[in-house]
Amino acid sequence: MNARLQIKKGMRVLQLIDSLRIGGAEKMAVSYANTLVDKVEGSYLCSTRLEGFLKEELDNKVHYLFLNRKRSLDLIATLKLKKFIRDNKIDIVQAHGSSFLIAVLVKVMAPNFKLIWHVHNGASEKMQLSHFLGLKFLSFFFDGVISVNTTLEKWVKKELRCKKVIELPNFITNNSFKNTEILLLKGDMQAFKIICVANIRPEKDYYNLLDGFEKFAENKNVSLHIIGNDFNTEYSKQIFKKIDNSKVKNQIFYYGSQRNVLKLLEQAHLGVIPSRSEGLPVALLEYGIVGLCVVSTDVGQCKNVIKNNGLIVRKEDSMDLAEAFNAYYCNKKLAISDASKFNKNIISNYSPDAIISRLISFYESILISN
Repeated sequence: MNARLQIKKGMRVLQLIDSLRIGGAEKMAVSYANTLVDKVEGSYLCSTRLEGFLKEELDNKVHYLFLNRKRSLDLIATLKLKKFIRDNKIDIVQAHGSSFLIAVLVKVMAPNFKLIWHVHNGASEKMQLSHFLGLKFLSFFFDGVISVNTTLEKWVKKELRCKKVIELPNFITNNSFKNTEILLLKGDMQAFKIICVANIRPEKDYYNLLDGFEKFAENKNVSLHIIGNDFNTEYSKQIFKKIDNSKVKNQIFYYGSQRNVLKLLEQAHLGVIPSRSEGLPVALLEYGIVGLCVVSTDVGQCKNVIKNNGLIVRKEDSMDLAEAFNAYYCNKKLAISDASKFNKNIISNYSPDAIISRLISFYESILISN
């Protein structure tokens, strides 16, 4: 008990993230900052490049900084972050995703804090050689690494220079936006509604999703609802062209990035992860917390999270995906049963309490190490 009180009194933690647009890593940075408010002496969050909808989810007790960083090596932003860390006597910087670069630059100038890299992306172990070599060199400055699945944990231990690594799954909170209208899903309200929450990026494999849905949807009262950022890339342009050319395009609806995703999910029947690469997608936990049945490709930690409470399909296999959709569409009893079991699993195993207690123990071990 005394040790726990001492930790709460003496620990100041900064979550560092490059953007507050809606995405998995971004949601987790906000969730960590909010959950730590009552667990440590000071909880902080800094967005380095972009603000976004997720700023509205921050607890008003979280101390917030926006750097407006314009380039990778931005001296003004780096000095601003250095001053913020120094003035607030921050002990630990938890750098999510690509934000580790500016964190390392600050640590070189002012090494009086511990730096933890939080790796979310399941494609990290397949990154380009130039990016990998840069990360490997900079990992010398990491005091610890948090990975969201076992594969990433093994990769970090093998390839990077930091050997103090912990696997911590993502968790789900009831963060909510304030004063936000509830958007209704489009199309026939009686349709069997499949929903996918994922930014329009190659690793999310929207080709697989659209091909699978088209094979499944013909002559059925079903609809597909897509929620996620369009970064206006060549890939996203190809995806929207594919939607326009689809023979079931009138059953496919795109909403962009949305606040209060859980309220949209509650209107659907099935949540899908069609990806070719993942860590542990926050969307999967969101599907579970609202009580959807789920279909996921066998990537990252998805199979371990779903267990026997959903359907796992081969990645990049649209026929397998279509058959899984059809299994739930044709068997409503199975869909309801699996959804209920998955919901109980998420509530029991992916709530903040168990994860944060392990995180604080990890923080403590790093703070007392040389």
